[in-house]
Amino acid sequence: MAAGGASLLAAAVVIVFSMLITSSLGGPRPLCSDCETQCRTSCEAEAKTRCSGYCSRGGGARGGCTKYVLDECNVKGTCCSSNGTCTCDCNAVAERGCMHFSDGTLQCGPCTRSIFDQCYPTCKKDCNNNCKKKGCRHA
Repeated sequence: MAAGGASLLAAAVVIVFSMLITSSLGGPRPLCSDCETQCRTSCEAEAKTRCSGYCSRGGGARGGCTKYVLDECNVKGTCCSSNGTCTCDCNAVAERGCMHFSDGTLQCGPCTRSIFDQCYPTCKKDCNNNCKKKGCRHA
C-alpha cells in the first residue's frame, strides 16, 4: 500500500479505536458489530476529504479556463465597447470557450470509491481483531 494509503488507513483506525478506548476508561463497551458502521463512516469521511477537489463544482481545468477567459474578456472589452455598447456576455463567452475542459467532477466517483476501497476492508479487519483483544461484547 502506498504511503498515502497507509496514512488513510491509520486515520480511519484511530477514529474506530476511540470507541475501544472509551470502553477501557469505564464507558460502555462497544459491540464488535459496531466495527462495520464505524469503519464505513470513518472511511466515507476520509474519502470525502481526500477527494474534495474532484467533487466540488468549479474545480478542475474548466474552472481555471473560465476564470482566465472571463478576465481576458473583461480586460480587453471583447463584449463591450468603450462607449458602453455591449454585444455579448463575457460569462457566456467563457462558458462556451471552456466546455471542452473537464470540471473535475468526472473523477469524483472513481476517487471516492478508490479511497473507500483501500480503507474499509483493512479497517474492518483491524477493528474486529482489536475488538476481540479488548474484550468488547458481542450482540
